[in-house]
Amino acid sequence: MADIRQAERQIHILSILSESKQGDTVQELHHSLQKLGIDVSRKTIERDIDNISKHFYVYEEEGSKETRYRADKLKIDNITFTLSELLSLYFLQQVIKPYQKLDVGKTASALIEKILERAPSIHQSFIDSVSDRFIVNPADVIPEKNLDENYIQTAREAIEKKYRLKIEYFSFSNDELTCRVIDPYILEIREGCYHLIGFCHLRNELRDFRISRIRKMEMLEETFERPENFYEQYSQNRFEKMTGDEEVTLKIIFEGQTARYIKEYENYKADKITNLDDDRILFEKKATYTPDILQWVLRFGADAEVIEPETLRFEVMWEARRMAQKYGG
Repeated sequence: MADIRQAERQIHILSILSESKQGDTVQELHHSLQKLGIDVSRKTIERDIDNISKHFYVYEEEGSKETRYRADKLKIDNITFTLSELLSLYFLQQVIKPYQKLDVGKTASALIEKILERAPSIHQSFIDSVSDRFIVNPADVIPEKNLDENYIQTAREAIEKKYRLKIEYFSFSNDELTCRVIDPYILEIREGCYHLIGFCHLRNELRDFRISRIRKMEMLEETFERPENFYEQYSQNRFEKMTGDEEVTLKIIFEGQTARYIKEYENYKADKITNLDDDRILFEKKATYTPDILQWVLRFGADAEVIEPETLRFEVMWEARRMAQKYGG
């Protein structure tokens, strides 16, 4: 199997050595790493041990046969924090809460608890009292449904080893199940959900795949090369949650209180905002056309007027007529 990154491999070695009571030989380390799917030479392991020993104390016990290695188990004892650091730990605890159903969120929460357990009890008492004076409202997240954590692990491995994936994917926009081969570039957590971003060979372009919509996943033997700066391009083309096929230039005039709201709270979505007068602004943004753009515009009612593209202008008019009919207008 292909090698993984050096830093990750060395963390595995350090963990094995710190858990071993008798110590491990290079050969035993080699077998342990193979069980984890890491296949490297003994020479590489020896170089890794030399590198680890520069930062952690590694014992060498020379016996009649091979040298055995052990490492001190990492501990956090008698750690103290400043008030600012304790407030930051409380902040992290609150921010992580909505992500408890994700593997990384659950582990992150347990990690903070482990750190606080090692700290003096007075620190924990301070953390417990903070909520009376300091409230953190985390960003809204969407609870994942039908999330197969095996797909996350497979995706991580495919990204690391640059192997293509074959998936069956249920598309939100097309309401259909399709079989696709993709080059997985990166995993992204957005609004509490795992997304796999990569090149789709079916659509012949960069696409976003929500992991919970993947019905089947298989790692292929075919490899790929990840282009540089792909994420910057992807981010520019995305308006909110989705990416689509057709690139458009959005031009929307906002007025009144909505214009002030856009400038203060949602200006980051625009490429350019122009003040037309004291009460109106022109919002401009290049993005791929997706359903969430229509939903966003409709939130602002008559305070938003779509200038471009014509397709979006027509869809807003159509929705306005449907609403008028439903409400007897």
